[in-house]
Amino acid sequence: MTRLRLFTHPICHGCTEALALVEQLIREEPETEVEMVSLATPQGRALAQAAGVVIVPTIVVDSERFVGVPSWEELRALVQRASRIGGAV
Repeated sequence: MTRLRLFTHPICHGCTEALALVEQLIREEPETEVEMVSLATPQGRALAQAAGVVIVPTIVVDSERFVGVPSWEELRALVQRASRIGGAV
């Protein structure tokens, strides 16, 4: 199973776009495990710090990360690479 982590913040406009793409991914590939991490919470900030995330949106799949809003093709490619190699965050 592929595990994706999306780091966001409520005032981030790009995060809304990234969230919409991740929701589309969930509909098309429901076996993908998704964790949303909001930097508006102390727990979210701690997870972000531990993962080295300083910019939102950031998507982490396996050992790869994408900073910013990916295109649909970029997001799918990121998830497909991770699923081929075991895909856990």
